Amino acid sequence: MQDDDTYIKNIRSAGNILKIVKEESKKLVISGYKVIDLVEFIEKKVIEMGGLPAFPCNVSINSIAAHYTPNLHTDITLKSGDYVKVDIGCHIEGCIADTAYTVKVDENDDDLIKATQEALNNAIAAVEPGVKTNYIGKIIEDTIKDFHYNPIKELSGHGLKPYILHSGVTIPNYNSNVGSKLKEGDTIAIEPFASTKAGKLKTSEEVYIFKYLQDRPLRDPNSKKLLSIIKQNYKTLPFAERWLEKDYSNLKINFSLRNLIRSNVIYPYNVLLDSEGGLVSQAENSLIVTSSGCEVYT
Repeated sequence: MQDDDTYIKNIRSAGNILKIVKEESKKLVISGYKVIDLVEFIEKKVIEMGGLPAFPCNVSINSIAAHYTPNLHTDITLKSGDYVKVDIGCHIEGCIADTAYTVKVDENDDDLIKATQEALNNAIAAVEPGVKTNYIGKIIEDTIKDFHYNPIKELSGHGLKPYILHSGVTIPNYNSNVGSKLKEGDTIAIEPFASTKAGKLKTSEEVYIFKYLQDRPLRDPNSKKLLSIIKQNYKTLPFAERWLEKDYSNLKINFSLRNLIRSNVIYPYNVLLDSEGGLVSQAENSLIVTSSGCEVYT
């Protein structure tokens, strides 16, 4: 168990890694660049700098809102005019930093991108001990609507704890009826999403990201072996199918993962889409609630 000082030191170090990786990766969000090359660059850079990916790098394009990461042989390339949301996580000994940005390929930031950037900045400015999370959500919703877009209410910001990406407090992207008060020392990620449509989601059958839930009896030897690898390598953090494909292809990865889902051993993060095909932007930073406000560490 880490003491508070070690935890803060580690999340700051993870955040400093993401600050560099974020700026370097933006240069690669250009037409003709392969999505698989983008996520591989980001994840390798995180490791080279002394961290580990806290989750698979998400690259969600246009009406894809969240949870898309490519498999090894995915051949998708970025096109001019695409809205590309890049969501990056880094952890050091389980201490997590989480950040995201949106780029319109080959073009300057437009109002859809500015809506989530400004919503994030306004929300961060309101953070202090005692502020209620639904008040932060109201700020996010009002800012996005001022740009004549809609927040995606089914996605939210979240608390961060060691080895738990979504823990404790939820930071809504709208003025919800109930909220909890933030406390000094809380570590949270604020994560506005904006849509050109109504901001409703639908769940795709596609799934490329998973996380460990619990042990259950398993008969299949490949599934048993894969579960052992998942627990050892990723603990309770999300992982990608392609990470396993690289080193453990002999374990019939796709079949074994589906077997673990059916057994309720792992959780699938299905790809989420705007239900009306709306274009979606995202912005995110991680922060520590301090006595006088907050410290953004990504």
